[in-house]
Amino acid sequence: MQGSTPVECEVLNVIQGAGIWPDCDDKTQLLQAIESLIAGGGSGGGGITGSEIGAVSAFAMPTPPEGWLVCDGSAVSRAEYADLFTTVGTLWGHGDEVSTFNLPDLRGEFVRGFDDGRGVDDGRAFASSQADEFKAHFHGFIEQLGASGETGHGYIVSGDGSVDQSLELSQTDASGGSETRPRNIAMTYAIKAFYPTVSSGQ
Repeated sequence: MQGSTPVECEVLNVIQGAGIWPDCDDKTQLLQAIESLIAGGGSGGGGITGSEIGAVSAFAMPTPPEGWLVCDGSAVSRAEYADLFTTVGTLWGHGDEVSTFNLPDLRGEFVRGFDDGRGVDDGRAFASSQADEFKAHFHGFIEQLGASGETGHGYIVSGDGSVDQSLELSQTDASGGSETRPRNIAMTYAIKAFYPTVSSGQ
């Protein structure tokens, strides 16, 4: 929604800045917005950060607050979430290519900053995903005596350079889990989809 005069635009900015979706039939929204902004320390929406449509935030509860949708890859209505569709389009999926589009699916994912030409994560397209990977490195063998004193058993060691790996009867231990990961905590990623309408009674 856009205002036709500077004053209308300013009023709309205050209302939307408080996280309220403008409603022409509700003549109390400016007062609600001012009260909400004062109560929230000027941040709007009761102090919830990341309030712009399309912003993604992590929440410390499984279900996000009103106005947010869980980033689970769902196909949602282009009409019902028109502002979000205008913001992110089909970056995360085309839905049915007619009436729906997809939310990002961040379940079980780590988020990485878009490289955008820096060269650290070179060649990445925005909204693209990566599989897990180990950085290239070497494992060499050293010859050690076996239990009965015979030689020829190789035991794996790490090193910075290439080492002769031609020893017979080399042994390695397979251990670990199903993926490579750092320590982490599971939270709910959600995307700001709409501005809740605050009732006139609040």
